[in-house]
Amino acid sequence: MNFMPLPDRDPTPRERAYLTALEAGELRPSISGQAGHMCRKFGWCEAVFQLPDGSRKTRSELPSQMDSIAVIKAGYRAIGYCLTPRGRAALAKPAANK
Repeated sequence: MNFMPLPDRDPTPRERAYLTALEAGELRPSISGQAGHMCRKFGWCEAVFQLPDGSRKTRSELPSQMDSIAVIKAGYRAIGYCLTPRGRAALAKPAANK
């Protein structure tokens, strides 16, 4: 598998609103669409799964060998998204006034 570095740029105002909603604890912000897609693409957020026992884990907390099929077979259910450290850093940067 080839490694492709993530581009680094500041979030747009709409993406910043999405990140702010995630920071406030919303798992599925109403601001979605392109903002949610870019959040995942740039590594600012990651999926949160509910396990069969009712507990929750983020994608990064799951074993690295679990692909999407193994996640489904294990009975994990995606319930939303949360900020990653990269997302918190992007949100901490002051918004550029354009």
